[in-house]
Amino acid sequence: MGCVTKEISFKAEDGFELNGVVFSAIENAKHFEHVIIIGSAFGVPYQYYKHIAGFLAEQGMTVLAFDYRGISHSKHGNMATDQILMQHWGQLDVEAAIQFVQAEYQPQKLSYLGHSAGGQIIGLAPSSSHFEKIIIAASGLGSWRLWPGLQKYALAAIWYLVFPVVMAFQFGDFFKSRFLGPIPVPKTAVKQWLRWARSKDYLFTPEHGLELSGYARIRSDILGITITDDWYAPKEARDGLIKHYPNATKTVMNISPKSLERKRIGHFGLFKKKQEIKDGIWQPIVTFLND
Repeated sequence: MGCVTKEISFKAEDGFELNGVVFSAIENAKHFEHVIIIGSAFGVPYQYYKHIAGFLAEQGMTVLAFDYRGISHSKHGNMATDQILMQHWGQLDVEAAIQFVQAEYQPQKLSYLGHSAGGQIIGLAPSSSHFEKIIIAASGLGSWRLWPGLQKYALAAIWYLVFPVVMAFQFGDFFKSRFLGPIPVPKTAVKQWLRWARSKDYLFTPEHGLELSGYARIRSDILGITITDDWYAPKEARDGLIKHYPNATKTVMNISPKSLERKRIGHFGLFKKKQEIKDGIWQPIVTFLND
């Protein structure tokens, strides 16, 4: 079927301009019955998702991939970089994507694919209850206490020791680390993320003062996908996250590299353009979305 792409921009409620791209099927370019919004991982630009977005478009769906404020094509706007928080990505940016899609395309069905951080911040968007289907992929509650065995102590050392030291030697408003993603991210967003990660219940810890009622309003079908060699998001962390969607219908998948005849997949490999990945991960996602 093939697909076409269109670069777009839209504004959040506070006027911050966000940039992204829409993928749609060539034969269905003017019809948008089913739209999927992709919520990116921390420090990952929207181009990273082009292969799965194109694949979904070839199945007749329309996909919006975009950059959060402070990231890549949405790096600068009317909010100072030193004021950008991770919570803004859900409260304002995912919300803006929902509003844009509903106003521009009026889809009959709206779904969401959240990778890593994108799977954590869904309920911060006031309109997240409009999603009919949600995929939470390689994502989990970011509290180090949930990691199995001795891994929890290694992660705690990263949160409490490694990141503060590395950040102290990076000047300016942006922080770059391959541990987070391939591009610089606002330091203030990283600092908030670290505060959440050190807390017992991550962003859901009451002391953070976030508006969390949106998570209970979500009554979607949720598919939680865990890659067994993903050190960033083990199944224990995934289960710790999806319990905060109490009224959703939840299904989980644990996918091992061996089952797909791959040596490794990891945190970022599930969106690489490989036939085994298409057959073993992308096709089940399509089946879930179409079910």
